[in-house]
Amino acid sequence: MQILQSAKSGPIRKGIATSSPEATLDVNGDIKIGDSSATCNGTTEGSMRYNSTDKAVEVCNGTSWLAMQASACDNAPAYLTFPSLTAQSTSTLVESAIVAVTGMDASCTVNVGVAGSGSPNYRTCSNSDCSTVLQAWTAANNTLDIQGNYIQLRTTTSASTDTSFSVTLTTGAITHDWIAATGVTVCGVIGSVCADGTVYAGLTSGTPFYVTRCDSGMSWGGASCDGARSNHYWNDGLTDYTTTGVIDLDDGQANTASLITIDSNSVTAGTQDHLAAQHCADLVLHGKSDWYLPAKNELGTIYTNSAVIGGFTTVYYWSSVETTSSNARRMIFNDGSSNSLGKNYASYIRCARHD
Repeated sequence: MQILQSAKSGPIRKGIATSSPEATLDVNGDIKIGDSSATCNGTTEGSMRYNSTDKAVEVCNGTSWLAMQASACDNAPAYLTFPSLTAQSTSTLVESAIVAVTGMDASCTVNVGVAGSGSPNYRTCSNSDCSTVLQAWTAANNTLDIQGNYIQLRTTTSASTDTSFSVTLTTGAITHDWIAATGVTVCGVIGSVCADGTVYAGLTSGTPFYVTRCDSGMSWGGASCDGARSNHYWNDGLTDYTTTGVIDLDDGQANTASLITIDSNSVTAGTQDHLAAQHCADLVLHGKSDWYLPAKNELGTIYTNSAVIGGFTTVYYWSSVETTSSNARRMIFNDGSSNSLGKNYASYIRCARHD
């Protein structure tokens, strides 16, 4: 191959004269393409030039000059729809449907990750039944080629019934959601008497809860509640009040656990019982020993369902919610209204529990 060098001054210009024009030219350094004004036609097809106005290298396609640029890689998949799971068992590892990935350019990679409740994972597969796994179950962020492949999610359901867990799969800038919800495990409709003798009262914070069949002091006689209802002071009946700070409107179980450890008066040594809460905490009935004094909103649910639960009177029932240092919340069962009354007044109680 003969290399011809121009005798002109300035940058060295070299041309190639050879009978094998397709021979490889190796250059140990940069090649600078001039800013040519040549016309693009059939004769110059395949030529390259530098366009100093557009700052781009162009190639002649036989008709016009076209900018040479890297093709964009579409790595945003079409939205992945994972059908929700409902009525699942609690604390159970469940898997989503296996979903095909479409909408991306072939061989484009994308960052894949997962987040949400229940310690979620994802995996990718090459076929629709995931018999051939590409990325094993993981919670880690990974850069993956997923176009034309399949993705599946899994998570562990809530320990509570009637509770939804949300899982979010991220593929680059796109997010995809999946819901796995537990079912309600109860003995029947509200007001049903369960096999253990408790009565299903409804839901408390999404969890089924139950009440005793009769008010405190009474017992089920086979056809009705027999005996006399017991009145209970919210504290120990004295006016030397203490502030308990027990104010949760929804969680009577937590309220009761606190009340039985807190002094109910400020003058007597030792722990003085909050009598209404202590009665429920001490109760062993229907084979259960985890009874509590309902919170205000739980008491409201019990009132709403009182006709089908049965055994109530139309007077006041204590909740486990303190309103001031000297008062607590109670509800009257003739219209469901509530008021704040002195802790040293007596009212009826109906104990509750949940799984």
